[in-house]
Order: sequence, then C-alpha cells, then structure tokens
Amino acid sequence: MQIKKHFSHIFITVLCMVFLAGFLYFGMQPQTVEANSSLILEAPTISLTSPIRVIELNDDYTLTSPDRITGLYKAAENNTFLIGHSTTIFSNLKNLKIGDRLTLDNKNYVIKTYKIQKKSEISMSKVLEAKLVPTLTLMTCHGDKISGHDYTERIIITAELEK
Repeated sequence: MQIKKHFSHIFITVLCMVFLAGFLYFGMQPQTVEANSSLILEAPTISLTSPIRVIELNDDYTLTSPDRITGLYKAAENNTFLIGHSTTIFSNLKNLKIGDRLTLDNKNYVIKTYKIQKKSEISMSKVLEAKLVPTLTLMTCHGDKISGHDYTERIIITAELEK
C-alpha cells in the first residue's frame, strides 16, 4: 500500500512537470504574424529573404515591428521604412556593408549609409523624412538590452534605388 501511494505521488508529480514544460514551451513561443502584401525583401549577402507586413502608426505614433517578418511603413515621398527584430528576421543586418544590394518589389537598391546610433540620439522625424531619390531605410535594435525587445542602440541603413 505504501509503495502504491509513493508511486502515485511520483506519477502525478512527473505528469504535472510534463504539462508545465509543455505549457511553457508552446505557450511562450513568439506568435508569427502573417504577411499582408506580396512584397519580399531580399539581401543576398546575408541570405535574407523576408515577406513584408505593411504596418501603420500606433495610436501613440509609434511603430510595432512584427515577429519574424519585416514591417514596411510608407514614411514619406521616396522613403520606404523597414523594421524588423534583431533577434529574428534582422539578426544578420549588422553584417551588411556599404555597397551591398537589397531587392524590394523586383527593384535593386544599393546601401549608401550604415550607422549605429544611440536610441536617445535618434531623430525619427529625420529618419522618416522625404528623400530626393527612392530610398529604403532599414532599422533594427542593437547594443545592450534594456527590456523585452528594446535595446540601447539602433542600426540604421539607407539604400538608394540603383540606376
């Protein structure tokens, strides 16, 4: 009788641990957001091919980057702003260099600038302003983790339409 009782306690404990582990694993996985456009961003030098989700400003005038795909915001004339998480879709963005090529909507762009800036020093109005030539502006987090998906710096890359 004592052995049966001991065995049932062990069995229930193991069953609870398996249930908890499954809940933590499956319940805590990032939710994949589906693309809502037919656009694809490609960066061959870093083996990036990403579907695009067109995004809009939140009520507080911020943008939220979708999980595991690239977010596209039509910032201003000739400025297409693209954001992605540095821990998922833009994890290799830091390996791009000036002169590398990007493709969006079957158009080729050449990287002209690559900056790493402190988050506190970035003027988003400047980042999102109109450009003279068609430009892709890519941004992702960089530096030390502050909290959640937030970091102390940003990588900002601009690429102009190839002529």
